[in-house]
Amino acid sequence: MKPSALENNSQKVPGQTQRYTSLQVLRGLAALMVAIFHLPTALGMPELNIPILSGGVDIFFVISGFVMVVSTANAPRDVAAFATQRFTRIVPFYWVMTFVMALALWAFVGKVVSLEDIGRSLLFMPYLDRTTGLVQPVLGVGWTLNLEVVFYVLFAATMALGTLRQIAAIGTVFAFAVVARIVLKPADDTVLFFYTTPVLFEFLAGMALGHFVGRVQRLPAAFGIAASIFAIGLIFVLRLNFHFPRTIEQGIPALLFVAGCINLEPYFRTRAPRWSIRLGDASYSLYLTHPIVLLAAAPLVSAAGISPWISGPLIITACILVSLASYAIMEKPLLAISRTGWPGFGRGRSAQNAR
Repeated sequence: MKPSALENNSQKVPGQTQRYTSLQVLRGLAALMVAIFHLPTALGMPELNIPILSGGVDIFFVISGFVMVVSTANAPRDVAAFATQRFTRIVPFYWVMTFVMALALWAFVGKVVSLEDIGRSLLFMPYLDRTTGLVQPVLGVGWTLNLEVVFYVLFAATMALGTLRQIAAIGTVFAFAVVARIVLKPADDTVLFFYTTPVLFEFLAGMALGHFVGRVQRLPAAFGIAASIFAIGLIFVLRLNFHFPRTIEQGIPALLFVAGCINLEPYFRTRAPRWSIRLGDASYSLYLTHPIVLLAAAPLVSAAGISPWISGPLIITACILVSLASYAIMEKPLLAISRTGWPGFGRGRSAQNAR
């Protein structure tokens, strides 16, 4: 097995981090899972939803915590550069897609989104969508970004502590949040209820994995295979037969799956198909654009009377193609900016894998 990530990083210029092919492949898989999960609802057949596929979100959360730790391990802990890199990486593209989604809702379903809802979406302020009954922004999948932003703020605020104390500090904040939910039962307070979700612990799990990545990669390859298989089996058992909180049903399997794949990084690096890596590169685009593609495609499929077993694969293919195009035209240029930093803030130092 090749040297561990920890060993590789020690030989790099400070501020540089190896690119994890395994994470790129996982990102593409996670985004594709979420797109397929939303497909039946878009086609008017929500009974065909496969709940397990929503676990793609949990994979994203674990990866996010992992990458934030690994990408700052050998870099000067410059809070301004970190905040700028995170902002340019996540926010501008999300803002554009929010406006596109608002236009798509008006064009395809006749829904006029209020300026208030657009404003709250752009500012990452959770609110109850009275049409769907869900706490989500104009671009529905953006609810996960609301949690990501909170995690980034906490991560930036604790960067000076060092990794272990940083994990402890963020873990303490998350623990207090969950306790507040249990004690206060803030069901009528949308913001407090949203930000006290136990799902936040999935970021913390990713951080812990990032801290111990060297030890994980020194384990035999059999661990990676066993952990991945066990994670898939576990999510089937927990998700289908029990009613545990999401953090247990999908968060623990996501952690095991990510850890298993990182352990197999040398095999991903040499054997992963190029298309899977390209899909991973465009995973953020796929994640944000697929609801718009689904919204636009559903009326066309309905009008044409095409069987869902034929239209489904065609629509998912369209989602992938649109994501690749949006990545090349819009997201990639923004990513280039995030790596060099905005004038006055210095150079962005996060890893290529940062999301």
